[in-house]
Amino acid sequence: MHTPLPHPQRGAATLAIVLILLGAMLITLLAANRNLLLELRQSANQVESASAFEAAEAGLDWGLAMLNADAHVGSDCRASPLATQSFRDRVLDLSAPVVTPRAVRPACVREAAGWRCGCPDAGGAVLGVAAEGPSFALRLEPNAAAGTLRLVAEGCAHFGGECHPEGAGRDGAVAQHQALIALLPALAVPPAAALTLRPSGATAENFFAGMFGLSKPAWMGQPAVRRVDCRGDCGEAIAVAVAQGATLIALPGDATLRGPLALGTAQRPVLIVAAGALQLQGAVQLTGVAYAASLAWAAPGATVRGALVSEGSATGDTSLDLQRDPAVLDTLHTRAGSFVRLPGGWRDF
Repeated sequence: MHTPLPHPQRGAATLAIVLILLGAMLITLLAANRNLLLELRQSANQVESASAFEAAEAGLDWGLAMLNADAHVGSDCRASPLATQSFRDRVLDLSAPVVTPRAVRPACVREAAGWRCGCPDAGGAVLGVAAEGPSFALRLEPNAAAGTLRLVAEGCAHFGGECHPEGAGRDGAVAQHQALIALLPALAVPPAAALTLRPSGATAENFFAGMFGLSKPAWMGQPAVRRVDCRGDCGEAIAVAVAQGATLIALPGDATLRGPLALGTAQRPVLIVAAGALQLQGAVQLTGVAYAASLAWAAPGATVRGALVSEGSATGDTSLDLQRDPAVLDTLHTRAGSFVRLPGGWRDF
């Protein structure tokens, strides 16, 4: 019986050649696609940069809006009946001779439900959230020009780095926007007398603009002005607004303030502008300024520390206790009003 001879294994050389060819093809593909990989990396960086840029821009607008909001806010930057300070009070020392920024850094981070913010009493905001969403942090700096401040917004792709230097969030793209801001005084030219009446040669529009620096509609439309839509007895509505933090009050028509009623303090005087007639009845205690188309008062007399201003008549008996208070007027001139951007004073690079 014939037994066939075994054949030796063949094809090893072919396998080696195939593997070499496959390796060469892989290297060729990687080389051909390295530009694509680079573009993908650049695209990811651009997405983060755009996110940080938009966050910084949002932070600048949010900060200016909050500076002009009169409501008392809590540590989450939301209006709260339990809070005792406005955002402006939290970030600025208004008791100093010159308005001075405090050493605080409010911050917000973007979540699925919207922005989550923190307004600390000192230092940076502690939000207690994952460092994944776009975020911004704010700070106010003094500026060389008198009466101006620099508002700086740091935008971050994640809640870390410049936006949360005290935390452990990862660094990402960062953008900075800043703007020079100044306070547009609520009372541009304080009245020189306790009771001021419009001169016969001046129009009501020019008289108002000369004292407030704006037309009446523009003044009433300021973001820092609380419009109280009431007619008749407006004392309670104004008292509620003042308790919530408002100091600049606009009334659309005729109004009566009936005592007992106390509005304003020496530290936080109230400025009331009524488009119509304003009448003080009874024990009304007003610390601030009241401006109206006409004024009237009746016994028992009101007490006013500040000034009264009328475009028309001012009628009443001798029961009114009226004294011009320079400190109150200075507070309304230098501490109250709306913050505005100065032309050419903002940067986004």
